[in-house]
Amino acid sequence: MLKRIRPLRLSRLEAICLAASIIFLLVIFLPPVYVLSYAFKGGITLDAQGQTALTNSLIIGLAVTLADIILGLPVAWVMARRKNLPMRHFIDTLIDMPLVVPTSVLGLSIFYFWGGGIGSLFGLDGGLVGKGPLLIALLHVVFTFPYIVRSIEAAIQQIDMTHEQAATMLGASSLTAFRTISLPLFKKGLISGMILVFTRSLSETGATMMVAGAYLTAPTIVVAYKQASDIHSAAAVSVILIAVAVALLLATRAFSGALRVPIGHVWPRAERALSRRYVGLRDAIIGAAVVASILLPTFYIVLTGANTVNLNAFASLASDSVMMDAIIVSFVVGFVVTAANLVLAVPMAIFINKNMFKLGSLADTMGDIILLVPTSALGLSLGLFWKNFAFGEYLILILAHLSFTFPLMLKPIVASLSGVDTRLEDAARTLGARQSTMYRTIVYPLVRPAIIAGVIMTFMRSLSETGATLAVSDKIKTIPVVLVDAFTKGQVKDDTILACIILFAISFAFIIVLKLTDRGENAVR
Repeated sequence: MLKRIRPLRLSRLEAICLAASIIFLLVIFLPPVYVLSYAFKGGITLDAQGQTALTNSLIIGLAVTLADIILGLPVAWVMARRKNLPMRHFIDTLIDMPLVVPTSVLGLSIFYFWGGGIGSLFGLDGGLVGKGPLLIALLHVVFTFPYIVRSIEAAIQQIDMTHEQAATMLGASSLTAFRTISLPLFKKGLISGMILVFTRSLSETGATMMVAGAYLTAPTIVVAYKQASDIHSAAAVSVILIAVAVALLLATRAFSGALRVPIGHVWPRAERALSRRYVGLRDAIIGAAVVASILLPTFYIVLTGANTVNLNAFASLASDSVMMDAIIVSFVVGFVVTAANLVLAVPMAIFINKNMFKLGSLADTMGDIILLVPTSALGLSLGLFWKNFAFGEYLILILAHLSFTFPLMLKPIVASLSGVDTRLEDAARTLGARQSTMYRTIVYPLVRPAIIAGVIMTFMRSLSETGATLAVSDKIKTIPVVLVDAFTKGQVKDDTILACIILFAISFAFIIVLKLTDRGENAVR
């Protein structure tokens, strides 16, 4: 006899999480990879310009990754190990500023710094650096720097310091202990940071357009192809960018544990001398390099543009209908996208954390893929997908921003949920608490800092995005798009600088809130 098939019974929480996962699959994940099927319709072929642009982007990405490791590794070590560092919280905030400042604002600031400001100190009217690959690399180093520092710092903090202490007690210098013991232990954080830096460099569009000149990169040529209605060529470049990002992600997950750090020989005298005699010199050199290449270029537009903050500039900005409309659109889209992501990300994070239906790991990987896909390729794919439906441009813009910001909301909540002691949940159930009550009264207070962090990062990412917006929107302009247009057309005025300073101030306020939230979370723990 045939066995009776029992109906699948789901709790209310499971039903909500399952619904969220379906929405994630159809609305968040499928549209970004839609371009893969589109490109294969005619095969993947690149013309000479496309090949040059892709090669340029890969070379710049590798150079930026190397520069970030050289600058970021010692900074991450100091931030992780020297808890009593003077002005540590202030330095910590400065490091994260490029993470939240819109890249179009960074592009303007860095161009003025290297292309004029610093050059004028040496009597060079044209600046030290002109538009092209070097200025692109300097720009990319700035906005990717926080990724390498935070990835390495988080990994270093997980290392048991007794290993290092044992090595030093046995006579090893601090440099030898770092190179032979600590480095192999935080290699996963280093590799993760390298992947984030490389893919983030590979994806930047708006700020790159401001400083590239005639130099071609993969994201900028995707926009150029799209504007020229050459969708096949744009799709071909996008497919390669997506393939590179996914291949790096899968290779990291598969082989990072098997990779070994080449330790080589130990030179006790030389390494002891470097550890003791030249520590101050080393720290001074690294500090000066970070200030000169990261902090000063980031803050330059505020330091030099403060004299434009006057009543006339505010009046000019208020009367500039294009600028004001773009600001309103950016904030409305940012708030809507943040609210929608929050509603969807919380049950999706629970789905991943509980590994519901044994699909949690797969869902987590899919979120990582979206996070790493270059936004110009992602934007093109989203535009091609959503324009199959009778949706307005405004809704398509919101759906596009929903996709590329979703992982920024999801990842902190998943990480925070994984740190919640399951015994608290078990105790609540034993005492008869409903599942909804347990999450509201026990779990939510513990993950609230992560939710606040996700909200801030999501809103600022939406506010700063240029590439995906250009790919999906023809008529509606956000503030980063308007800033890029003004710069490329040579129409930067006082109200443009004022808009940049306002966006910078908003970014600074948000990063302060984020840091205060993080301190509160650490105090609770």
